[in-house]
Amino acid sequence: MFRPNSPFPYTEAFYQQFPYYLSIGMTAEQYWDDDATLAYYYRKAEKLRKERRNEEFWLQGMYVYDAISRLTPVLHAFAKKGTKPQPYVEEAYPINKKKADDAKERKERAKAERGRRYMEGLMAQNNKRFKKDADNE
Repeated sequence: MFRPNSPFPYTEAFYQQFPYYLSIGMTAEQYWDDDATLAYYYRKAEKLRKERRNEEFWLQGMYVYDAISRLTPVLHAFAKKGTKPQPYVEEAYPINKKKADDAKERKERAKAERGRRYMEGLMAQNNKRFKKDADNE
């Protein structure tokens, strides 16, 4: 049934939404003349852009917070003379599971390598001591 005196005509709704779609990059031709589902995909893309930007700002805040917290040993008034700040992180924070797993594996390998070098040093010291004892006999 056609109601020309509708309290809220659809045309008015389209005109109200038009500036929003222009602001997210849709052209007037796309909005008025192209496929209507294009507006849905522009809205969805805008939502993804906002989420990604929010995560970028959160990560940036995390870096700033970490940097300031590493400086705090030297920032307070009663810091001892010679106190040094902690060094800045050596690599970027992992942002997905694969990178987190890779970082964890690298840390474990480095820890194992330090342990191996420590044990080799102990072996070398003991070998010197035993060789010295054998030479003295």
